[in-house]
Amino acid sequence: MRSITIAKSAMQRVKSMMQKSLRSVSTSPRRKPPPIGRSLCTVGSLLILPLIFSALPAWALTLVARPDLRTLKRAEVIRVVNYNTLVVQMEGELDLRLVQLIGIEPLPERINPDWTELRGETPLAVYNAGQYLQTALVGRQVFLEPDAALPPAPILPAYVWQANTLINQEMLFLGHGRLSPQVNGLKYGTLLAEAAAAGERQGRGYWTPYGPR
Repeated sequence: MRSITIAKSAMQRVKSMMQKSLRSVSTSPRRKPPPIGRSLCTVGSLLILPLIFSALPAWALTLVARPDLRTLKRAEVIRVVNYNTLVVQMEGELDLRLVQLIGIEPLPERINPDWTELRGETPLAVYNAGQYLQTALVGRQVFLEPDAALPPAPILPAYVWQANTLINQEMLFLGHGRLSPQVNGLKYGTLLAEAAAAGERQGRGYWTPYGPR
């Protein structure tokens, strides 16, 4: 009988403790779970922040507005010769012309001319430079802008515009060429120097640790 009495007393104590805990839960304010959309936005913002900060150097480049198309020469890119030279068909002309991208000095090694394979003697940075021009320009329309500070030459020196992109600036920023020492006094000389410095600072293309220099 004594064991039954002890058991009943223990059960009553447990029951009393449970009732007290339930009353405390009911009286305490409940915290609503955060909306699913808000939590997803929070997670998304945390994931995208590194991407934003990694893209900041690209934003640091000065954007340049393309001149009026009526002041430029329209052409179609037929072939890529090397890092800074294109074969183009000028609008209204029968003969093909050689065009040299202003501000870009060729890399030391030649690019594989057939663009179809990476041979052992072609460094990766050199190959990528040619592939960029091949993919971006060949068979497409571009606009050529001469620089009044440069004298006429058999190979036409020009700034190459594709849509609103200045290819000269883009090439240097991606490390697909070195900055020519003769850019002082040119129309876009400061912009080209800025792009080349950013590419070197970030170790792009030619400036990678395994580059050809």
